[in-house]
This record gives sequence, C-alpha cells and structure tokens, in this order.
Amino acid sequence: MPEFPRPIRLPGQPPLPREPYGDAGGRRAPDVVDEDADLFGAEDAAARLAERLEAVEPDAVRRNADGRALLSPGFDSGHDRIDGPAFAPATLVVFAAHATPWSRPLGALLARVRETQPATAVVAWRHYPDPIAHPRAGMLALAAEAAAARGRFWALTRELLDLRNHDPADLRIAMLRAGLDPGPTVEAMRAGIGIERIAGDVASALASGVTSSPALFVGGERWEGELDAAAVTAALQAAAERA
Repeated sequence: MPEFPRPIRLPGQPPLPREPYGDAGGRRAPDVVDEDADLFGAEDAAARLAERLEAVEPDAVRRNADGRALLSPGFDSGHDRIDGPAFAPATLVVFAAHATPWSRPLGALLARVRETQPATAVVAWRHYPDPIAHPRAGMLALAAEAAAARGRFWALTRELLDLRNHDPADLRIAMLRAGLDPGPTVEAMRAGIGIERIAGDVASALASGVTSSPALFVGGERWEGELDAAAVTAALQAAAERA
C-alpha cells in the first residue's frame, strides 16, 4: 500500500483535485512544472525551449583590463532586437526576462532611456529566461519572438514589462495593446518560433559572464551599478560623448 494513498471521493463531495506531477510509483516529473502553462496554449513549445536551454554550451568569458566582462558577441544592429537608431553612438544591451520581480523596474528604466536619449542611445534586448526560477519567463519570451515575426517585438515587450500579472488573460490583453491578433500570435508560439534565437541569446549571456537578470552592458562593458535610470542614462550620455 502506498504511504499516502489517494483520498476517496464520497457521495456529494466536489471532484478531487488532480494529482500533482509524479506519484508514489516514482514516475518522473516533467522538466517544466507550471500547472497553469497549459492555459497559454503553448506549453509544449515552452517545454522544448526549457530543454534547449539546458543544452546551451557557452564560450569562455572575455574580460577587459580591469576584469569586467565584455559583451560576447558584440552589439549587432542587424541581428539584435533593437529599439532606437541603429547607428546611435551609445549602446545599451540588456539581458533580461519577463515575469520576474525586476520586469517593471527595468521597463521604467528603458522608458527613461528612450525619453532622454532618443537619438544618441540604442537599446538591444537579449533573452535570458530561467524557466525554473520564473516558470512563465520562457512562455513570454516565446510570445515576444512571435511578436517579432510580425514586426512588433518592442511593442509587446513594453507591454509585458509593465504587466502586474502573468496569466493568459493578461498576455492576450498585452497582445491586443501591442497591435497583435492573439490567435495567430499564440499559434506562432505553439510552433516554437524563436526557440533557437532565445537559446542563442542565453549562450551570449553566459559567454558574457551573466548569471542573473537583468544584466546591462553599456558600450559593450558590463554595468556594475544599480538598476538606476539616472545613473544608466548618465553612463550612456558619457559613452555618446566619447564616441
């Protein structure tokens, strides 16, 4: 007899809750455990993304003379998901994820950069989701890449960074506000569009010495300060003046 037998439903009682992943027989839990993920309609793609991220093998970290990690590979306006003029003199590369405690502060910081330096700074987003620490981060990364296929990456990214909740209804509202049709966008998520792109960004993060998000690189060098909008914009202004 199992140590914790399944309760018996008595007449008149509501249905029993479904079993969690795994049981006394020792069945292995799925790699991605998010009981709400199936509500998004792209849970299989999120699981494939998580498996792909586990297989990422980064290059060795390069550092400058004072020991700070260097961005690897460097900023590439033709490849990166950029917001701002492609050939701006100052670059801010952000390794980040949605559905984390830092999402909204990061969104406010990026909005400040756009407001104060519309012509002198360009922002690039590189994905760094951790499906274990933040189970919905991978799902929302897939959503952002599905939006990118329709030219709406930054429109959706801004909406996702501003979310207070991360459930399917909020995601669909964010899609609508970003000018996207939720149906085709979810279909693109389900197809796994962007999985290799996200994996490449994670490899870049690891090769750049990143171990948590958000991580910022100003002019290709790791920003070691706080996630403070005034300080980051000042650093970008100084980088623009040196260029």
